[in-house]
Amino acid sequence: MNSSLLYHGFGVKGQDVLKSEYKGGSIIVHIQTKEHLLRCGKCGSTQVIKKGTMERLFRTAPIGLKPVYLLAKVQRLECKKCGSIRQEKLPYAEQKKAIPVD
Repeated sequence: MNSSLLYHGFGVKGQDVLKSEYKGGSIIVHIQTKEHLLRCGKCGSTQVIKKGTMERLFRTAPIGLKPVYLLAKVQRLECKKCGSIRQEKLPYAEQKKAIPVD
């Protein structure tokens, strides 16, 4: 699967496709954010240092009868400008919302 299909088929842009694999009847697409698009999650600066990664699995629309998953390599970044250390923001993932406590 290439980046064009990822964008036009699933609406995910700014990602590189690392590889695709087929396991147990599912399609798993490994992706990561393009290097030049990495930004601080707090101030938006491009002056960041990579500080490791983690993986997140997202379920997408199926292709035919096969379930499709995106396995995102999420970069942890340290900002040289504001000093914060955070994971990159993923535009295709919803932010966690705080539940108000009464």
